[in-house]
Amino acid sequence: MQVIFNEKSDHSLEHPVAIALGMFDGIHKGHKALIRRLKEIKRRYGYTAMVYTFKQHPLSCLPPRKAPPQIMNLNKKILEFHRMGVDILVLNNFDEGFAHTAPREFIQRYLLEKYDVRFIVVGYNYRFGHNGSGDAQLLIRMGKEMGFEVVVVPPVKVGREVVSSSLIRKTIQQGDVAKAWRYLGRPYSINGQIVRGAGRGKTLGYPTANMDIGPKNMVIPKFGVYLTRCNLDGQWFWGVTNVGQNPTFDQSGLHIETFFLDYHGGELYGKHARLYFLRYIREERRFPSKQELVQQMECDVAAAKNLIYKMFKV
Repeated sequence: MQVIFNEKSDHSLEHPVAIALGMFDGIHKGHKALIRRLKEIKRRYGYTAMVYTFKQHPLSCLPPRKAPPQIMNLNKKILEFHRMGVDILVLNNFDEGFAHTAPREFIQRYLLEKYDVRFIVVGYNYRFGHNGSGDAQLLIRMGKEMGFEVVVVPPVKVGREVVSSSLIRKTIQQGDVAKAWRYLGRPYSINGQIVRGAGRGKTLGYPTANMDIGPKNMVIPKFGVYLTRCNLDGQWFWGVTNVGQNPTFDQSGLHIETFFLDYHGGELYGKHARLYFLRYIREERRFPSKQELVQQMECDVAAAKNLIYKMFKV
């Protein structure tokens, strides 16, 4: 897959393309249905399959910043598009120029004048142009006028819920990571570097790896304890992860600490890891003593092992 960081909005192609438009945060089941349609068009007509999107959420350029937290960072998004077989990924900077572009001008200036557009594929709720004033129906009318086909992908449901990025954010923030997994088609994950913590876990008999996710504006699961799985240097390990502020020790800020059930290697400090949230175990709470905390951690590990057993029980 070719990745274009279209800083000057000057990327162009002469051969015919089918273009998928959207933000694609999380690349959830609805997005995957859209990309499947894009690839069907490619197989049928031989057109290049392009995704045309933005590096940041459109709301990020508005003061005060109103951009929602990300479900997926840019590197992960690029990797997922590559796995799905997209030919070209065009990443634009959403700036004031884009924000004030009228819907018709957006299609004409940024797409039709740069590419030989044969198809545009969008979701049923796609909005574009200044203040989101353009929608899929306007795009269909423009296609008839300007000579390109428009494919509108209907909503994808899981149970009775229409899958959307906003629904997934809400679900993760409520701690229901199992439901988010169903909407995404994969467990929700975050990545970061393993850093030194206070070292209390080791003294309690449960040494933890502390993940620093940096300044990234990622969705943070509800504070609590989770069954997780961690990819560390290409190897997989089961974990019990606490997301929160360590109220027993009167700490503040965000702490993401994982006790690995099956790691027997050396030091982890400085390593990069991706942590996948599989099941919610319990809420975070303050314990009157270290002894009671240790007893609860024993229960958490037992609960995690029971969940693993149930997940793989045939």
